[in-house]
Amino acid sequence: MPTSTQSIREIVATQPSAARIFERFDIDLCLQAENPLSRACAELQLSVDQVLEKLADAEAQEQGGLPIDPATLSIERLIQLIVRAHHQYVRRELPGLAEMAQKLAAKRSDRAPELIHVAELVEHLRANLFAHIGKEEQILFPFIAQMDQDSIIAYPPAHACFRSVSHPIFMMMQEHEAANGIVAELRHITSDFEIPEWACATHTALFTGLRAFESDLKKHVHLENDLLFPRAIKLEAELNSRG
Repeated sequence: MPTSTQSIREIVATQPSAARIFERFDIDLCLQAENPLSRACAELQLSVDQVLEKLADAEAQEQGGLPIDPATLSIERLIQLIVRAHHQYVRRELPGLAEMAQKLAAKRSDRAPELIHVAELVEHLRANLFAHIGKEEQILFPFIAQMDQDSIIAYPPAHACFRSVSHPIFMMMQEHEAANGIVAELRHITSDFEIPEWACATHTALFTGLRAFESDLKKHVHLENDLLFPRAIKLEAELNSRG
């Protein structure tokens, strides 16, 4: 948990969500990078206790609640877990990462030209994943949940544009692969998200955030590819076999 004596740089290096909290309080990640949190708050006439409270809340949100074995959940509960834990993470973190990447590219690309490509890739990832999770939440997940809730329903709802759940699942898995490819390219061009010695706090926050995002994306894709989607395909086959 962060303390008031830690520098802004130290806090964002260990807690990816800290950058978002600091920006909310107008704490400049670059100008205040080496200052302890207490001094940064004093200069802006902020309550250090309030900032620490928000940092603690964000850290708790990152860590989630008690461990859950997803394999034991019903299909509906598994969908809820995916949306609440991982889709919301995408919505919460990627816009800030994209904004930081753009700012960093504008300020530091003369020293690290690859930051321009980093900014392009992060924005591409944001646009792709926002569209992806929208399709899952509006079309695919409701269809799967409806099959699970009513064994009579063996056909797509009227608004669905597919006859078998395997079709959109295949498309979603391809999109997962594309997202993983973008993250792999980001890791490659940043030398495994290595933070340079000369990096400012924004640079540190971006690379720390991207590393955390990569970790969450792996869990996100695992829940869908390896748990939810196979169960949905199996359920549809069982329903269709009953005529």
